[in-house]
Order: sequence, then structure tokens, then C-alpha cells
Amino acid sequence: MESAKKRKAKTTKKFNKTVENMQILGTYKPEFEAPVRRYAEMSIQYDILLDKWYEDDCKITEEYTNKAGATNLRKTSLYLALETLRKELIDMENLFGLTPKGLKAIKTKGLEKPKESALDRMLNG
Repeated sequence: MESAKKRKAKTTKKFNKTVENMQILGTYKPEFEAPVRRYAEMSIQYDILLDKWYEDDCKITEEYTNKAGATNLRKTSLYLALETLRKELIDMENLFGLTPKGLKAIKTKGLEKPKESALDRMLNG
């Protein structure tokens, strides 16, 4: 298992790379630091779980016996955690404009407030 120091270094590297990518795309603002840091931490957690999943031979389902004694297949807890993290990471990437869909949404809605026209400035004093 990796040391906490190595994980922290990986998280910092992921954070810096994400900020750099967002700056290139023009979607980064300093107030986004906390969510971008959470995104970096979640990315490292995802990588750790993915490694464990591969070590477990990519097992997706397992047998489960319910209270009534019936045996069924269900998704493994590791696979469910991976699915959840994957969805959350994609949602965050969309919000940060790091996917084509997310970047299009940001460009459509605009990240900045519309500039005030000369007429508006005169009317507002």
C-alpha cells in the first residue's frame, strides 16, 4: 500500500494538472480551488480502487444469499464504489469544462458576467 506522503504528492500533481488544463481552456477561477482539490483527491481514490479491482481479476458480480435463502448475483461493493466514483468524476469534469460536453455548456452559458454597456453605465449612474 502506498504511503500517505506519496498519495498526497499524486493528489497535488493531479490538482496542478487540472488547474493547468482549466486555465488553458479559460474555465479556471481561484474560487474553484476547493472543488478542484476534491476532484484531485477523488481521482486518486478512483485509481487506488481501480488497482484493487484489477488485482481482484476485474470481478463485477458475486453470489449473495438473502434472508430467504435464495442465492442471487449482485455487483461487488468494489465495483459499485468504482461506478459511483466514475460518475462523480465525470460530473465534475463536465462542470470544470474538461469534457467536450462540459466545455460546450460553459461556452453557451458563459463563465463571466456579461459586460455592462455604455448605455447601462449611464442609466445606472
